[in-house]
Amino acid sequence: MKPLYLCSILLLAGCAPAPKYLVPAGAPHALIRSELVSMENYRNGVSLVEADAIGCKYGKPVATASGEGKQLVSVHKNVSTPEGFFPIEAGKPLHLELRGAANANRSCSISFVSEFAPGARYVIKGGIVDIPGSLSRCYIDIFNVDSGVRVPMANEPKMESNCAQDRLPTL
Repeated sequence: MKPLYLCSILLLAGCAPAPKYLVPAGAPHALIRSELVSMENYRNGVSLVEADAIGCKYGKPVATASGEGKQLVSVHKNVSTPEGFFPIEAGKPLHLELRGAANANRSCSISFVSEFAPGARYVIKGGIVDIPGSLSRCYIDIFNVDSGVRVPMANEPKMESNCAQDRLPTL
């Protein structure tokens, strides 16, 4: 009985929700609202997360354990959590990632950098969609609610291929 109980606890621990994104104390913030879609299938889901910071370790680019990777939005059965507007850090570039998963082991992701103006309101549109001629893909657009202007998104930051700042001294 004890091994079965222990296995049950381990299985439940593996299903723990992702840590939630919080605006750092004292940082300026903007408000965003999700209109992301995941297609209406119980196996489909979309999430928007603060992407892991990339650093160098032993000459290779790796994700650093800097406390990032926290979830802003999750979408299941086309219902976004949290609902309505919620705060996001403003006034500095943020590295974000949209992750989509669908039935038949399909997945997609978009990693990008965007900056939000303090006090402004934004809506995030996109998600995972089926397109004729392809299995599925992700797309994302961010708009300023008050002006209707699309927010620029840069590609994800790239590391030097040789991680020169992490060179080990030779003996």
